[in-house]
Amino acid sequence: MGSFLLPYNSPMTNSPTLTILAPGLFGPPGLRAADFANLNCAAVETLLARAVVEDIPAKSLEATLFHLFDVERDPAQDMPVAAVTRAADVGERSDAFWLRADPVHLRADQAHLILFDSQTLKITQAEADSLVAELNALFSPDGWHLEAPHPERWYLCLPEDPHIRTYDLREVLGRSIDGFLPSGARGRRWHTVLNEVQMLFHASPVNQARMARGAPPINSVWFWGGGYTPSTIPARWSHMWSNNPVAMGLAHLAGIPHAAVPDSASHWLEYNPAPGAHLMVLDAAYSAALYGDVGAWGAALEQLVDNWFSPLLDTLKRRDINVLDILPADGRMYRITPSSLRRFWKRRRSLETYL
Repeated sequence: MGSFLLPYNSPMTNSPTLTILAPGLFGPPGLRAADFANLNCAAVETLLARAVVEDIPAKSLEATLFHLFDVERDPAQDMPVAAVTRAADVGERSDAFWLRADPVHLRADQAHLILFDSQTLKITQAEADSLVAELNALFSPDGWHLEAPHPERWYLCLPEDPHIRTYDLREVLGRSIDGFLPSGARGRRWHTVLNEVQMLFHASPVNQARMARGAPPINSVWFWGGGYTPSTIPARWSHMWSNNPVAMGLAHLAGIPHAAVPDSASHWLEYNPAPGAHLMVLDAAYSAALYGDVGAWGAALEQLVDNWFSPLLDTLKRRDINVLDILPADGRMYRITPSSLRRFWKRRRSLETYL
């Protein structure tokens, strides 16, 4: 698994290698040629055109991160996102079974409920603490315990594996929750739990206060990412740069140095990155792509090109890095080297052709 990473640890090179995970790079589904017409994407289009393309067994942000960290997992079960992100949020690992129970807003749309995540809700820590206390009164008879170390990420600790399959919250953003509820042998029990949560939240003083000031209510939670903390995670990266909680949790558990994403590739190079394999998670365009906000996605993409892909193209030409891998979290990896950049016959083509 992950054999394409092996050259990173070669002692024969004195330059760093850089892997960029850029979910949302190719935009929301259903984009048209006109949506790309006025975007300045020349640098990233050149890099992609000169790349060697390889398929990888991961087609989402979380799955790609688990792949990049070489975490073995059972494809018949959830990715243990909850246990991993909790390690980043609280700074310690746990042997318990954890399930994300993230606060969401469900908006009625004719006969369906459309899900919006916590980024649209501006939840305060005080609101999170109050709602979690209400839920713990509901959950405690079953031996369940909920905690909210971050107002947007809530964690449910269970005494045993609930034997359900859940859907990644990002898969459901802006969509009807029909067909995405917990499934498996005990799935129906969790449908009942969700109904109980929604009734509790409807009467909560927190939501009464939110609605009084015109804010959308926090009227449900989304269960997903259940599992146990991975026992071992190989430390194959020299350094990781990310603002993503899954990436930060994996790096924390692997004992890999990690920091927030710099403002640009130029600033990253000012850190004088040591030889070795560096991982950069650039997800600024991801949320807009998931929600189908073409304007916001285009603006985020151009900023990525200006701040990252354009200077990295020049960096490769100067051989200040010897390998650049770009992963759009769509099951493909694009590897560019100073040598591959010289393949002038590989003409640049529009970003829309990669959809």
